[in-house]
Amino acid sequence: MFKFIRNLGCLSIILFIVFLIVSLLFGGGKIREIGDKTTGVVKKAIHYVAEKADSIHNYVLKKFEEMSKPFKKDEKRDTNH
Repeated sequence: MFKFIRNLGCLSIILFIVFLIVSLLFGGGKIREIGDKTTGVVKKAIHYVAEKADSIHNYVLKKFEEMSKPFKKDEKRDTNH
């Protein structure tokens, strides 16, 4: 019984890590592709997870954009005074 609980815990941690990696790299597109092959409640749940992956992906892209602003060459700003 304890091995089963331990295995479920390890599986859930692995699935969470895979979800984070996929959502950071690809967004919810890859997850939606898997969800389109299923039906019913599973399809709704996977599309919900895909929306969350899209929001994580967009948040990370927005933060990268904000962090890279000081390093980008801004044509409006004249630095040759």
